[in-house]
Amino acid sequence: MNMYHVRRNYRDIDVALSDCGSCRYHSGQRENQRGFTLLELLIAMSVGLIILSAVYSVFTLQSKQFANQEVAVEMQQNARMAMDIITREIRMAGYNPSRTLTNCSGSLTGSSTTCVGIRNASANSISFASDLDGDGDLTADPTNPNENIIYDRYLSSNIYALGRTSNGTKQPVIDNLDLLGFSYFNDSGGTPTDLVDIRKIRVTIRIIAAKADPLYTTNGGFRTYTLVSDVTPRNLGL
Repeated sequence: MNMYHVRRNYRDIDVALSDCGSCRYHSGQRENQRGFTLLELLIAMSVGLIILSAVYSVFTLQSKQFANQEVAVEMQQNARMAMDIITREIRMAGYNPSRTLTNCSGSLTGSSTTCVGIRNASANSISFASDLDGDGDLTADPTNPNENIIYDRYLSSNIYALGRTSNGTKQPVIDNLDLLGFSYFNDSGGTPTDLVDIRKIRVTIRIIAAKADPLYTTNGGFRTYTLVSDVTPRNLGL
């Protein structure tokens, strides 16, 4: 065997070893790149479902809390708006700049329609008159708007509402009125027996939520908001 054949044999051996090593390398790569087993997939899916369920629960809870906050804000706004309207108009009761009108007097539940001041002082409604234009006339017609006023609670479309009657025409002020109350006081803080002795009026308004809150266990799930305000009509007793 000459040197040429020896060198050729060594070269063939090197090539064969190189090819065999490459085969082992690629075979190892295929083993390392194998996919997930069924058990691993089931575990991953279970963990994902648990996380998704937790996120959904948090989202649902926050949505309910947000809805409840909206209801509470709506009740407070309605109560404050109604109280502002009532107290502002009651404060003007008895306004009589011409001094030609007769002040209301007699029983608290009187029914006079010609006197100026508090005309009817019941526990759940109030009626009063003010000569706002100063013409000495309280006739309930378009020439005397907002001079003859009644506030009460009444049923409107199966919902209790705060009613405001002006010159015989009733309009709802707010809905979902659960309570409307009036208390009357004389100069000494006692209960008056005559309309002419009324000096202060306490107004109580309670609003009830339009929808029940499943998380609220009182009052059948319906939340309420109560507002109380004292009014001193500046023109009574003059």
